[in-house]
Amino acid sequence: MKQRASRGVTLLEVMATMAVMLLGVAAAMTVVSQTSRSNRRTLTANQAQLIAERTLENILQRGCQGSPTCDTVRDQTFDVWQTADGFLRHEAPTDPNIVARQYTVDVDVDNPAVPGTMEAGGGLGEPSLNRSLVAGTPGTLVNVRVSVSWTEPGIREDRQMVVMQTRMAP
Repeated sequence: MKQRASRGVTLLEVMATMAVMLLGVAAAMTVVSQTSRSNRRTLTANQAQLIAERTLENILQRGCQGSPTCDTVRDQTFDVWQTADGFLRHEAPTDPNIVARQYTVDVDVDNPAVPGTMEAGGGLGEPSLNRSLVAGTPGTLVNVRVSVSWTEPGIREDRQMVVMQTRMAP
């Protein structure tokens, strides 16, 4: 009986194995990169939502108390910066070592009792902003919308936005 000599691995087999492994590593790196980018977008949107909630809560705390026309709440636009360590600043950081994302906050107030605050066309919405309140009491409802927008340079060219809205009564 003839014995076969064990043969080694050829260079072609080694190169084929390396190519398959390289494709697997490249696919894994792509998945990790895409997951990281998605997580960053989600974190940024969550931070914007928290800014919108905080702004809306501050407006609701100021409220319309003592004002039958609810004219104490006005349109406004301002910028805030969320730092990587979780602090919210109302001015851009001057230290270049502080990483912060700029958000633009727009507050839009639609108040039928204050001229010039309603959107073009003057729609009162459904149900109407000027309807009677609890138990038929006449009053004014105010629609308050907070929009928080930001850019993601190198990821998306258009502005991203989170919007929250509520109605207030005097």
